[in-house]
Amino acid sequence: MSRPPDIRADDPVAMAIAALMREELSREAAAGFPTLTRIPSSGVIKLLDYLAMLSDAERAPLLDVQARLAALHFFPSPLIANAHEQLRTTDPAFLRRHEVLRSPPYADGLRYSGLRMARAMMSDPETVRHMTQTRATLDFTPRDDLPEQLVGTTNIRDVQPLKAPLLRKLLNEMLRNRLGARPNKRPGGELVYEGRIGPIPLRVSITFSNLYAQMVYGVHWSMRERNLIAQRLTYEALWGTNTGWDYLTEENAARSIDLLDRLLVSIAGLIERIARLPMPG
Repeated sequence: MSRPPDIRADDPVAMAIAALMREELSREAAAGFPTLTRIPSSGVIKLLDYLAMLSDAERAPLLDVQARLAALHFFPSPLIANAHEQLRTTDPAFLRRHEVLRSPPYADGLRYSGLRMARAMMSDPETVRHMTQTRATLDFTPRDDLPEQLVGTTNIRDVQPLKAPLLRKLLNEMLRNRLGARPNKRPGGELVYEGRIGPIPLRVSITFSNLYAQMVYGVHWSMRERNLIAQRLTYEALWGTNTGWDYLTEENAARSIDLLDRLLVSIAGLIERIARLPMPG
């Protein structure tokens, strides 16, 4: 069987999905990012700090290109690689975002390190000494303030990162209630839960890490009759960031897993709306 043709960035179906995604991203931005600010991820924190720098006029073209990139996530990965690369490497708003987020102010600072890494750095005298020497040469002050909406005002040394047993318990309960699913263990420690949200069949994968992100999730689904399939889609990926959840604490655990539940419902709702789009052709 021959492989389907690559999806172009200006493909009519992709553009129809992009219009829907632009509405979603714009709604979140207009409301002050109520969903993104609750996601316990250093990658999301970094993105939000960048978005806060932008005026409405500067944010608009970034939302435009991000909606087009988000739309490509709903197609098989091999078919969108060229279109994704074209947008990433030619769109001025996206290039500017990429440049800023790779700059030193966004590379340094405990704020962007994740809880485990930040605590490890502050607990090691040699690392602290090296950080102090390095920072004396900088022409900016790295941000060490942790996002209050995630960890409150607790000092970094006193924040208790969420451990895997409690995280696993909360996830199992939520996914059993939402999907009617129990975990199927895969090689490498991946847990897979299969079920439905309304008419949409979903496969949710969860992996735990002992080093960086405490948890990485992904949602898989397909509408093969329209050549639409998501491979490890997340809500964060629709915004162009996907570093895993590395700001999970004992205190924010329950509300974070409740948020994941709502994100799964939101993703299923997007898929259902895409299925109802009057696709060109």
